[in-house]
Amino acid sequence: DVCRNSSQVALPNGTCVSSGGGQEYSAGILKSGNASSVDLANSLSLYVASINSGNASSGGNSTVPISVIEQSLSKVDNISITLSSDSSFLIAQPLNHSSNDILSGARFQRGLNGSAVMISTENSSLNSNATAAAVISEQSLVNVKSLQMFIIDKPTMYENADNKTNKSLASSVVIGSVQLLTSASVPLNISLYFKISPEYQPNVSATYLCSFYDISNSCWNETGCTDALFNRALSRYECSCNHLTSFALIWLPQSQLGSYGRTMRVADIASLVFQSVSIVCFLIVIIHSVTVRATNPLLKFQVNYLLPLISSASTTILFIFFIALGMTVYTQTPSENETKCFLSSSVLMFFVYFFLIFMFCTKTSIGYFNYLRFVYLFPEPKLCQLYRLLTISFLVSITWVSFAAGFNANSSFSITQLYPYQLCWFTRDALYYFMTIPVCIFLLLNLFTIIFVSKHIIAHARNATSRHQSYERMKQCVIILLSSCVTQGIGWLFGPFISFVSPTGGDVLEWFFIIFNGLEGVWSIILYIIIRSQRMEEQKRVTAVVELTKTSSIGVSKGEKSSSKNGRRKNNAERENSGIVERYIGQESVRGFDSINEIVRIHRSIDGSFHNDQLRDGNTI
Repeated sequence: DVCRNSSQVALPNGTCVSSGGGQEYSAGILKSGNASSVDLANSLSLYVASINSGNASSGGNSTVPISVIEQSLSKVDNISITLSSDSSFLIAQPLNHSSNDILSGARFQRGLNGSAVMISTENSSLNSNATAAAVISEQSLVNVKSLQMFIIDKPTMYENADNKTNKSLASSVVIGSVQLLTSASVPLNISLYFKISPEYQPNVSATYLCSFYDISNSCWNETGCTDALFNRALSRYECSCNHLTSFALIWLPQSQLGSYGRTMRVADIASLVFQSVSIVCFLIVIIHSVTVRATNPLLKFQVNYLLPLISSASTTILFIFFIALGMTVYTQTPSENETKCFLSSSVLMFFVYFFLIFMFCTKTSIGYFNYLRFVYLFPEPKLCQLYRLLTISFLVSITWVSFAAGFNANSSFSITQLYPYQLCWFTRDALYYFMTIPVCIFLLLNLFTIIFVSKHIIAHARNATSRHQSYERMKQCVIILLSSCVTQGIGWLFGPFISFVSPTGGDVLEWFFIIFNGLEGVWSIILYIIIRSQRMEEQKRVTAVVELTKTSSIGVSKGEKSSSKNGRRKNNAERENSGIVERYIGQESVRGFDSINEIVRIHRSIDGSFHNDQLRDGNTI
C-alpha cells in the first residue's frame, strides 16, 4: 500500500482515503452488480484492506455479505489479474490447457504477501512456511476455463459469521471459484493448508476442523471435507474438499466437542465390528456348551476335544481388551495434538500387549501339544503337559510385558505414544523391537508346527480304511483348524508391516489384518459345530456296540439252559462269534477314533457290560 497513514487505504487510482471511505467505496461497487471484472477484483482487495485498518464501519451500506464476496469473485473472469497486499492475495487467470504449465492455486505468507502456485511449482510452494495455501488437483482442472483464488489473511468479516454453533475461526480464509469449459460435471478436489493465526489461537483445549462457510445456513460446515491432519514438520493443518467456496480452519472447545473431531475411520469401525462378532460367536459357543452339559451329561466334552477353542479363547480375551483400549482413547483423548498416553490408556495398552503375547504363546503351545498328539502317538500326551505349557506361556508373556513396561517407565526412551482418538501404542521406532520381532518368532514356530501336524493328520484321514462319518468330520475339523491358523498367521504377518509401508499399501494391509483376524469367531462357531457333531456320532457308536454285546451275551445264556451238550456246542460257537464280535468291535473302534483313550474307554464299557450280564445270568441259573 502506498499510503503512509495506517488509517488510510489507496483507491485503484492511487488516491489515499480513510479506511471508512475506502470501505464504503468498495462496498458500493461490489453490491452494484454491474461492475467490470477489474473493478470487482480491485474492490475485493480494497474492501479487505479497509476493514482490517482498525476503523472499519459496521453500517449497512458499508458492509458486504459473504455471499456477495463469493459472487463477486466468481464474476472476475476473462481477465488475467494478480493483486497482492499485506492483507490479501487475489489471482484470476484463464487456463491455457495447451501450455505445459498452468495455474493450479495460490499461497499467502504473512509478512511476504502472496504468490501464484503453478503445477510445476506445487512442491516447492507447498513445502514452504505459508500461512494459507490452496491447490486444485490437475485432474479437476481439465474442464476449467478460468480459475479465481482469493486468500484473506485476517478475515474479520468471517469472525462472527456463525451464530448457530460454537465453532470459531482459527486461520485465514481461502475462497475459490472456477468457470467451466462445458456443462459436463467434473469432480473438483481442492487441497487446503492452514496455519493457526496468532490472533485466533484458542486458550482452551480444542479440536480443529476443516470447514466451509455454508451460506444457506449461515454456519461453518464440514460436509465434503476431510479431517484436518496436523503436519508437525510444517506446523500446519492439511485437508481436502470436493467443492469450491470459502474455506477455513475452525476450532471447537474440547468440552463441547460432541462428535466433532472424533469421527472414526471406516477401517476402525470395521475392526470393532469384526472383533465384536468374534466375541459374540465365542460367547455363543460357551453358553451352548454349558447348556448341553447341564441337560445331557453324556455329551459333555473333554478338554482335548476343545483344544481349538482354547486357542480361540485367548484371541477373544485380546479382542475384549483391545476394544476397551480403543473406546477409552476415543472418548478421553484431551486434544488431537496430545501425544502422551494418559494413565488409563497406558494401563489398558499393556494389558492388550500382555494378551497379545499370551495369545501367540498359547497358539504355539496348542500347536506343540497337537504335534505330540498326532505325530508322536505313543505315549499320548497327558493334559497336565498342556497345563504346564500354558503356565510357561503365561510366564513368558508377563516377563515380556514387564520388560516393555520397564522401558516405558523411563521417559527418555519414549517407546509409547498416543494416537489421538485411536490408540495408545508403541512408537514407530519401538514397534520393531516389541512387535515385529516377537510376532515373526511366533509365526515361524507356528508355521513349522502347522506343517508337521497337518501333514500327519491329513495323511491319517486320507488313508483311513473305514468311511465312518467321524472321518469326514475329522477332515472338516482339520480344514477349519488349518484355515484358522493360516488366516490368523497371515493377519499378524501383515500387521507389523503396516507401520512402514506407503500409505496406500498400509491401507490395503490394514484391511487384510482386520478381516483375517476378525474371522476368529467364525472359526470358533464352525469348529464347535463339527466337534459336537463328531462327539454325538461317537456316542451313538458306543451305544450301538454295547447293545450288540448285550444281545450276544443273552443268546449265550439261553443256549446254556437248553442242554449241556447243545450248550457246549453253542458255547464253542458263541466263543467263536464272541471273538469275531470283539475283533470287529476293536477294528471299528480303532478306525473310528483317533485317541487311544477313546478305544480304552469303549473296551472298558463293553467288558463291564458283558461281565455284568454274565453275573446276572449266573445268578439266574
